[in-house]
Amino acid sequence: MFGPGWVEMGKCCNSRPCCVEFQCGEIPQIPNGKVTKTGTSIGSTANFSCDTGYGLRGNQSTTCTGDGWGYLPICVVRCEDIPQFPNGNVTKTGTSIGSTAIFSCSIGYELRGRQSITCTGHGWSHYPPICYACPDSTVHFKRSTYKFRCGSTDTWIQAEADCNWQGGNLTSIETEEENNYLKYVAKLISGYWWIGLSDIKTEGLFQWTSSQQLTFTDWSQGPPIQPDDKSSTGLESNADCVLLNPSFSYQWTDDVCHSVDPKAICEIWSVFSF
Repeated sequence: MFGPGWVEMGKCCNSRPCCVEFQCGEIPQIPNGKVTKTGTSIGSTANFSCDTGYGLRGNQSTTCTGDGWGYLPICVVRCEDIPQFPNGNVTKTGTSIGSTAIFSCSIGYELRGRQSITCTGHGWSHYPPICYACPDSTVHFKRSTYKFRCGSTDTWIQAEADCNWQGGNLTSIETEEENNYLKYVAKLISGYWWIGLSDIKTEGLFQWTSSQQLTFTDWSQGPPIQPDDKSSTGLESNADCVLLNPSFSYQWTDDVCHSVDPKAICEIWSVFSF
């Protein structure tokens, strides 16, 4: 009679029965995921987790028994959850491949962008749309809330003061991903848009009003190549403030800070993520 977790290995020393502890063996790694285990003997456990962008299908853990490890889960592509949709509603069927999200806007707001998007192997097929109405259109991306002040036509300094009053700054742009999203929304609404970058303090040294480090740029390569310290018309110099310019596919250009043509993109930090 052998105790649980032990198996007979036949005759060992001096013709006596020999028992060794049963082992489940190494558990295979799961594609796009990780396995952590406490051992390979009876009662040991293995826990599973998936890489970013993937969700676990199956049990989160399994235990070594006399029958082995049991069934292993798999990691499947999972689209990120869609954050709060300001001034509208979103109905989604899930976050796995093939799931859809359908958007609608509250009365008085106009939907701009795709009415529905689909979860693909590379994430959502498109950015979520926006619900548009002046004077403000509010959108969320990652940890930030952005207010597109479509009813405002302020100088750069006035726009920054307005954003301060809103509880933020003219937006700083730190990554290509963030830049592409803001260009997408700006294009939906149209117009010129102030961002929080300038070289007012020191000529040629561009700084964000939020004090963020300047780690990413999207200057237009023209012609004329930016920044060139000239206004959009080319008639004035001392162009110290930066905007998203529709004439250059919403890439960055510098302009005189007293121009009142651009509108403001204010950035307010929040807990939302996308």
